[in-house]
Amino acid sequence: MQAPLVNDNLWNRRGISLLWDADELNKLCQPQQVISLRHLRQLHDAGWPDDDLHLVNDVALVVAGLDACIDSLPPDDATAWLEQHIYPLNVSYQREVADGGGQAALIFWVVEHNRLQYRTSEDAWYWHCSGEYKKEQIPLSHCLFNGAQHDLKEIHDAKGHRLGLYHPRIS
Repeated sequence: MQAPLVNDNLWNRRGISLLWDADELNKLCQPQQVISLRHLRQLHDAGWPDDDLHLVNDVALVVAGLDACIDSLPPDDATAWLEQHIYPLNVSYQREVADGGGQAALIFWVVEHNRLQYRTSEDAWYWHCSGEYKKEQIPLSHCLFNGAQHDLKEIHDAKGHRLGLYHPRIS
């Protein structure tokens, strides 16, 4: 069964999301409010210092660069990197910044959403690799949510356009 739908803006106040709609991103924040994945990792490594956390509307951290990092690695290395570094970072963000996941959102901006494909048989979203690995895919939802991808929901606008994916809380 494909992911249920989210038609409100709950995703931009809590949980973890992959967002790919540029208009929705522009409604959410200014370009200078988007941080790099490198900066996100620095915040994590520093223990999420309040003075350096510049949350959009005090409830969301918007991050660019996840897809570029995935594409810079061979698929097996990208999978391991996501599981060993990004998944723990997501859990830490929920615990340390979002008070268990309900008080702040972590939103990853993904440019090429057409490279995501849902596989019903595995209840997973796969990322189509690029470059020399363009024939390969990685189980992105498994890597980011560590088996909790069954709670993943599609984000839709009022017209029914898919804007991204939302997970309320991972553990």
